[in-house]
Amino acid sequence: MNHVAGVDMSTGSLGQGFSAALGMAVAGRLMKKGYSVFAVLGDGEIQEGQIWEACMYAGTKKIDNLIAILDYNKVQLDGTIKEILDTGDIRSKFRSFDFEVLDIDGHDVKQISEAIDEARKINGKPVMIIANTIKGKGVSFMEGKSAWHGKTPNDEQFAQCFKELEEEKNRLEAC
Repeated sequence: MNHVAGVDMSTGSLGQGFSAALGMAVAGRLMKKGYSVFAVLGDGEIQEGQIWEACMYAGTKKIDNLIAILDYNKVQLDGTIKEILDTGDIRSKFRSFDFEVLDIDGHDVKQISEAIDEARKINGKPVMIIANTIKGKGVSFMEGKSAWHGKTPNDEQFAQCFKELEEEKNRLEAC
């Protein structure tokens, strides 16, 4: 937060950031500032009760300047979401808290940008953008593996990562 303009808070995985974002959104509305507040959540993080307390408040109070993006890769620190604590049908859960829910490919920058533009136009509801992603996408030995959650590759692995990503980039450009 001290190095990136517009990032007012950075937190860990305990769900505190979403509650703080909600507080910032409420303050903006009370002060008639007209800004939107964005929060990025992890799918392991939404297992925390604090997230759902914030959702209940945001939906009930129609905090429509709150836009969240959920990185929905279905893998967390120690395993998959289903192995650790299955959150079930998250789309229905967020809708039940009166959120507008948008589903996108979280690897597609154009879809991310369009979803944010759409979210800013929604009135009377907070927005949850579910960014469907693949953890470690594009790197064969990292894709979908919880072991790479917060782990740094060694020099050889780092070189392999960039080789595979460069090959994928070239393949896509050729299409």
